Amino acid sequence: MQWSISRAAGVVTASAMVSVLAAAPATATNSRVVLSHYYDSGTEIVPSENIVCAPGGQAIQGRATFGTRPGDVWQGTTTYDYCLYPEATPGQYRYIGTETLTGSAAGCGTGSFTWIGVGTTAGGGTWRIVSGSGTGDLAGARGRGTNTATTSPTWENYGDFKGAFAC
Repeated sequence: MQWSISRAAGVVTASAMVSVLAAAPATATNSRVVLSHYYDSGTEIVPSENIVCAPGGQAIQGRATFGTRPGDVWQGTTTYDYCLYPEATPGQYRYIGTETLTGSAAGCGTGSFTWIGVGTTAGGGTWRIVSGSGTGDLAGARGRGTNTATTSPTWENYGDFKGAFAC
């Protein structure tokens, strides 16, 4: 999976994104521990033109389904743009990028919001909702947490998201 990136502006770097993830936790009414499972068949992953990676990175775009188990708080579909950076173990990558959920959050309503995600395809990482990214009933969405990830050689992946969420 090697794709070249031609845009020079907007290079995504891990240090800038990690500082965003370290900001204050979500606080508001309807704050809760989020537990939403996701599934991505990996069949819709394509090169992304929406994100520019630092040298050595590969820009990808894809979709995932959230709310795959009864009781999941987040329900809907995400579209993501991530930069992948090879790890020492073949087939494993570090990732950094954004993902937008369009759907619903139990107790909040419908709309969308975007988060920044940083982690590895071999285990998961951290996420933080981008301030001001929410729409509809989710306009005030904020939160952060962790996610697990299990990724196959065909890019099929699944896991869960946990953390603090407020709407």
